[in-house]
Amino acid sequence: MPTRKRWLGVAAWMLAVVPCRAADVTAIVGATVVHPDRDLPSAVASNSTVVIAGSRIEAIGPAGSTPVPAGATRIDGKGKWVVPGLIDSHVHFFQSGNLYTRPDVADFNAWMPYAKEVERNKARLSATFKVWLASGVTSVVDIGGPFWNFEMRDAAARSPAAPRVAVAGPLISMVDRVKLDLGDPPIIKITSADAARALVRRELERKPDFIKVWFIHQKGDDLAAQEAIVKAAGDAAHAGGVRLAVHATELIVAKASLRAGADFLVHSVEDEPVDEEFLALAKKNRALYCPTLFVIQGYRYALSNTWQPTEAERRLADPQILVAMNDLQKIPKEKLPERVAKAMSQPVPPKPSPIALQNLRRVWDAGIPVVMGTDAGNIGTLHGPSVFREMEIMTQVGLTPLQVLRSATSNGAKTMGMERGIGTLAPGKLADLVILDADPLADVANLSRIHRVIKDGKVFVPDELMRSIATGSVRSAGRGPGRELPSRARAAASTGSFRSGPRPGRRSRWRLYALPPSPALRPPGRRSI
Repeated sequence: MPTRKRWLGVAAWMLAVVPCRAADVTAIVGATVVHPDRDLPSAVASNSTVVIAGSRIEAIGPAGSTPVPAGATRIDGKGKWVVPGLIDSHVHFFQSGNLYTRPDVADFNAWMPYAKEVERNKARLSATFKVWLASGVTSVVDIGGPFWNFEMRDAAARSPAAPRVAVAGPLISMVDRVKLDLGDPPIIKITSADAARALVRRELERKPDFIKVWFIHQKGDDLAAQEAIVKAAGDAAHAGGVRLAVHATELIVAKASLRAGADFLVHSVEDEPVDEEFLALAKKNRALYCPTLFVIQGYRYALSNTWQPTEAERRLADPQILVAMNDLQKIPKEKLPERVAKAMSQPVPPKPSPIALQNLRRVWDAGIPVVMGTDAGNIGTLHGPSVFREMEIMTQVGLTPLQVLRSATSNGAKTMGMERGIGTLAPGKLADLVILDADPLADVANLSRIHRVIKDGKVFVPDELMRSIATGSVRSAGRGPGRELPSRARAAASTGSFRSGPRPGRRSRWRLYALPPSPALRPPGRRSI
């Protein structure tokens, strides 16, 4: 008699070959399809039809010769452009983007207790998922946070409206961040190779997509000893079938990381131009390179009270976070961190790091895969529409809109480890795509002119997603009602501002992701904030 396992196999095969009902089929008819993985002119296919059956692309080709199944939901693609869903390769869900999310950098505990911010951020998770989708981002990589990150990944998988999420757990760090430790720290200081291996083992139990090292090298540190810790973490990660991501913003640190086995450099090298040794090491490791060009500016704008939303952020950012970005205007001066007060009195217009820009160009020209990432969640870098700031800066080094789009799609799929499923448009691929109202190859800013977002074959209207943040429910267009969100999330979503209470605070140490110095924000004896 057939075994249960054999019957399950037969059942799975039958489900795979049974055609989708017409109600599960969507056709985009007459659109211009952009293939970022190709070069011009083959990257553009005018007057095309894309047929989506269930969660996958069933057919894609010329409108005149690509049949649309009877009963399919049709989307008029005339005057529209279709691109793969965007992928942000560097985000942090444990951070919200507002002023209160990094007390180790700017300690506002006297005005807003960090514990309250963490609670609010968790309750707001469904809204954060939605702003990513509304911004055309169908996949994100959370490259390090507390063990709660794994619960967040599960929540995204269950959500009716969320991007697909890859995660890393707590950062294996050369320094501690005690102000972020509320019992589930996002950053854990490790001082030996054995301790690194032990933490990796703990994280591997939760099936991470990456192991992340926060490689902060300060004057007087033993670089070789630090490299040994990174190598121990990398070897343990690789033994578990997981890639190693490393924060390394100085050239000597980045090269040490690559020697130790890094698969993913999550920031630009920004202290000096990359050299041939760096390029050779990156190629040998087949490493990915994520520039994160805006995040430094985001901090400086926000903490000097000069942050202003872009047009895309006004439409697509979490309205609660937008309101909070103006809080420096209402916080009493005596509750401001000293250096924030100084930055407000002496604002310095921030600019992208010239060396980081130069290195992006050199890395791209060397053929090393560049992946777009924002570092969203850090102060001033908002979840969702911050991708449009990041991609605009990438064009400043001469990358074309097509190349920037490639970094955010087919290259980003490499970060997700899903090159066979996402990042390009072809039959059999998952139906993650964005329909645009303007040509993204004419201006990268047109990527924010979003008509529809499709994730796993479900069609979403950005305006409806944003309205649903206030109502607490969402449905995908043409696919029936979505599940109601938990009452706690609905309550958090409807709150348009933050409440605060007095609590004694301590001065911040002001060291963050190895940011370049700013005269108004540079602490004594430190190279970076």
